Amino acid sequence: MPEGLLNVLKPPGMTSHDIVDAVRRILGTRRVGHTGTLDPAAAGVMVLMVGTTTRLSEFLTARPKVYRAEITFGIATDTLDGEGAVVERADASALREETVREALAALTGELQIVPPMYSAVRHEGRRLYDIARSGRTVEVETRTSVIDRFELLDFQPGDPARALTEVACSSGTYVRSLAALAGAIVGLPACLSLLVRTRVGTQEIADALTGRELIEAVRDGRLDEVLIPPADALAEWPRLVADEQAALALIDGARVPAWAPVDAGQVLVMLEDGRLLCVAEALEGDGAMTIQPRRVLLSEDVLR
Repeated sequence: MPEGLLNVLKPPGMTSHDIVDAVRRILGTRRVGHTGTLDPAAAGVMVLMVGTTTRLSEFLTARPKVYRAEITFGIATDTLDGEGAVVERADASALREETVREALAALTGELQIVPPMYSAVRHEGRRLYDIARSGRTVEVETRTSVIDRFELLDFQPGDPARALTEVACSSGTYVRSLAALAGAIVGLPACLSLLVRTRVGTQEIADALTGRELIEAVRDGRLDEVLIPPADALAEWPRLVADEQAALALIDGARVPAWAPVDAGQVLVMLEDGRLLCVAEALEGDGAMTIQPRRVLLSEDVLR
């Protein structure tokens, strides 16, 4: 069974579920999951987990993201993007580049952002988009997002006016909501008219595989060449190399004394051959450091 991560290029017009289903068919396995969805109209990097790597979902979905996002000022839609029905228009011809730049700068740091009604967020067991399609609206709880960078790359004045931006943000950030907030700051309706995810964690769009390239890799027996070792996606985490005794204990879920210096926090435990054994947590207590496995990827069979 294939194991690892795939950096896949999602085209516009497909849902994230469509991408996962297609990769399952190409690889011949059901054990494929994603580390974060993209709206159907959006394009760009989708990092998929294959095989036992799906056990790392909680760690991999938390990776920061980078987007190229075009904001259209002067038009608002019910979905906050170009796919929805127009609900408001205003003359944006007086909007200037410096005003937009200042608005984007105001939207950096830790923000409380309301997810769009047309989103997959659940409210009392139902998806918000299902509630919105039924003609209802509900009060949606804000979510904390961290916007590390919100830069203006290009501005086209006019009516409507358009701004091409780059957003570096925490996982779970709704860029559509950011676009609407930028409009509110400059006093205009606004929506997201283009979205491309260019980076997830360490995975770049330049290295993303098209569907055809993945099919060719499988056909030519080169799948191992395009699968990314899961440890590479968490490359900034400290690493410990376990001997056989420590590895067997960790596989059994036991907490073991740290056998090498390490700071408290998350850590990757590797085998001597370079494979990731588990994601663990280094815990400090009573003057000693111990290693507690959190997600184990390998069984003791690999040590025999």
